[in-house]
This record gives sequence, structure tokens and C-alpha cells, in this order.
Amino acid sequence: MQVDIGDVKDYKRIIDIRTSVEFNKDNIKGSINVPRINLLKDPNLYLNKKDTFYLLCNKGEVSLSCAKILNALGYKCYSIIGGIEKIKKK
Repeated sequence: MQVDIGDVKDYKRIIDIRTSVEFNKDNIKGSINVPRINLLKDPNLYLNKKDTFYLLCNKGEVSLSCAKILNALGYKCYSIIGGIEKIKKK
């Protein structure tokens, strides 16, 4: 349920679940911003059950918990290990 950023081939499938303020400060080019509360409130607006999505937060902990919830609902989601903080260190 976790994946390293190096294994993500399509950055358009990255959903950054941080706030818009955090996203605008620092993000991965090609990713989209859907704050966690919005994503969990109505995932059908942002996801489909055919494709795989990669969730990104600050450290990878919040995105992992969201991925678990969404997977239980039938979506295919992975948490990016270490979040944006790990990516910025590279």
C-alpha cells in the first residue's frame, strides 16, 4: 500500500492531500491538489475504481491512512513513502 516516488511513472496520478497553502508552497510538477477532507468526503469526484492513484502528504503517514480508507472502499491507492519531505531531500 506504499510506493517510493521513484516507482511512480505517471505524476498526473499523484494526488497531494495537503492543504492548498502547503501545496502552493511546494509540490510535485504534474500532481493535483485535493485536500484530504475533500477527498475522503466524496472520493467519486476525484477517483475512479479502474485506475491507480498515489497519495502524497508531508511525511507519508496521513496519506497512508487515507490510502487504507480508500482501498477499503474499492479504490486503488498507494501512499508515497516519506511524503514531500523525503522528496525534497533528494
